Amino acid sequence: MTRRVRAGLAALAVVAVVAVMVRLSLWQWDRARTTGRLLNYTYAVEWLLFAVLTVVGVARLVLEDRRRRSADLAPEARSPAAPAVRGAPVPMIGPPLRPGEELQEITWVRLRRRLGLGGDRP
Repeated sequence: MTRRVRAGLAALAVVAVVAVMVRLSLWQWDRARTTGRLLNYTYAVEWLLFAVLTVVGVARLVLEDRRRRSADLAPEARSPAAPAVRGAPVPMIGPPLRPGEELQEITWVRLRRRLGLGGDRP
């Protein structure tokens, strides 16, 4: 199955789920108007909120996927020493270590973090 087909099926599923939530909200609103109960009004607002949050969540996932894919498509645009993600730490390069051995600098940074002294530099 291609990426477009999967995206289309996912979009169709999201539209169906949001439609059901909106319909449940309208049903609760109508029921609240006939019975006059506050509980039904709150359920109506709750179902509408669920529908809005579903749309917002899916939109955020789509935007995140687009950003990730655009970053993956242009690796030659950034220098090899620069981190792939803004704010991500640059990997440390050093001599190969034996199993269980740590660099003194790494150990010092971990100790400072555990003590709450902050900063990545000793």
